[in-house]
This record gives sequence, C-alpha cells and structure tokens, in this order.
Amino acid sequence: MSPSILLLCILTGTSWAFVPDDPDFRGIPSIGYPKDGFYLTRNSFAPSSDTAQQVVEKFLARMTRSLESKDVAVISGLFQPGFVFKGCRITGDKKEIVGRLTQIPAGTKFAFTLKSVLDTGSSIKFKVEASGFVSASAEVTFVLNKVDQQLEIGEATSCSRRFVGFFQPEDANAVIKRFLDHVKKVFASRSQVLIGNLLDNKFAFKTCDPHPKSEVVEQIMSFLSSGALIEFPLIESKWIGHGQIEYVAEVNVSMMDRFQARFVYSPQRNVLLSGEFDGCPPKRFSVFY
Repeated sequence: MSPSILLLCILTGTSWAFVPDDPDFRGIPSIGYPKDGFYLTRNSFAPSSDTAQQVVEKFLARMTRSLESKDVAVISGLFQPGFVFKGCRITGDKKEIVGRLTQIPAGTKFAFTLKSVLDTGSSIKFKVEASGFVSASAEVTFVLNKVDQQLEIGEATSCSRRFVGFFQPEDANAVIKRFLDHVKKVFASRSQVLIGNLLDNKFAFKTCDPHPKSEVVEQIMSFLSSGALIEFPLIESKWIGHGQIEYVAEVNVSMMDRFQARFVYSPQRNVLLSGEFDGCPPKRFSVFY
C-alpha cells in the first residue's frame, strides 16, 4: 500500500465526539424542509428531519432546564466561548452573562415565547419573548449554532429600564453594606448555627496558613461570648465575575488594633466563600483565624 493511500485511510477513519452539558440532550438534529417555505436550507449534519423551529423549541426547553438548575457548568454549556450579548447600550461576554444568570433567585420560572425563526445555513437566528429575568418580559434575538447547539450571539430588541438593569449589576458597595448589616444582626444573636450559615462549607480564612470554617466559627463564638464588640466598616468592593463580589473591610475589635481583611461574597447564596489577611498577623488577632 502506498503512503498516500495509507494516509487517506487514516484520515477517513478520523472521528470526533461532542459531550453535551445537559444529560437530556439527545444529539444534534438536522434541519428539514418545512412545509411553509419560511426556512431556507437543509442541514446536512445529521439524518433527523426536525425543522429549524423544532430545533429551536428543543433548545429553548433545554435552556429552561439549564437555567432552573442553577448549575454554573450547565448554564455555561448553553453558550459558545466567544458568545457576546449586546443591545440597549450593553455589551457582555459569556462570563458576565453566566454570572448574571446564576444570580437569579432559585425557584424563578422562565418562559420563552418563540416569535420567529430563520435558518441561515450553519446556524439558526430566532427571536423570543423571554420572561423570568425581570418583572416585565423582554424581546431578544439569538443565533444558535447547529453543530454544537450553543448560542453564538444574543441581542436585545426591546430596552425596558428593568431589562437594562438586569444586565447592569447593583452597585457592589450597596450589596456588601446590606450583607454586613445582616452579619451584625447574626453576631448580636450569638447563635453558632446562624454564624455558621454566613460561611460556605468550604470557607477558609487564609493568613500564613488556611483555617477552616469550623475553627473560624468556634473562635468567633468564643470572642462574642466574652462580650467584645466587633465592627467591620467597608473600605472597598468590586464584582469579580461568576456573580461574586470581592471586598475589603476594616475589622475593629474591642481592646485590639484594627486590621484589614479581604473577603469573597456570593450574593446569590448570601455566604462568604473565602477570607484572607495579608501576611501573618500578631497572635492577638488569632480570634479571626
């Protein structure tokens, strides 16, 4: 067998696999010729006879399940890496959009009303009226890639104030101040359970060494039991992606010097994910680590 024939055999035997994010996803349907003549082309990627509208309807059902799952990985699987959402003087990449979607309260019911569908060959452009994101519905146009069943681009075609507000996150300082007010009330209760609920199960306070949640809660309880007053005025904060906020607070404890600590907060879950003190603080600060 000549080298050229051998190379041809190797190439024709090459295959690839697509791993979907949604376990209910059953493969990539092709686009058949619909009866109404609204759609333009036929998809040659798979043998299914689904029309463009049927493909979009199945994707929207999958999109609804994914959003309601609150799973970041599953929601991310709806979008191509280069996905961009624009319109209403807003531009957001995949990371920003996924972060905003994961902040929507659990139990929110999403609904998509399909308004129009256009098969453009390698992708499908469709318009929907979406509800569940804001109190009022919004009209959005998407482009769905046929092969990987992910969204390539999104564009708002209606620009209500509430819809614009959804993509412009609340001021980080306002969110953190609200959380710190909640922390004050929890500390005042001196409830070990409530204090523990302020921290993610994987929370660790990092100084020279990481200190787990259980140790932090135990030492805070010990300090509060002594009657000490703990204050933590906010210095600065910022959104850092995935719907999380990083903030710096000045920790002021009775009979101790003040010091600054940095935390990462999840507004969606209302818990601290991590905390850290720059360097190795004196032992008199050991109550915090």
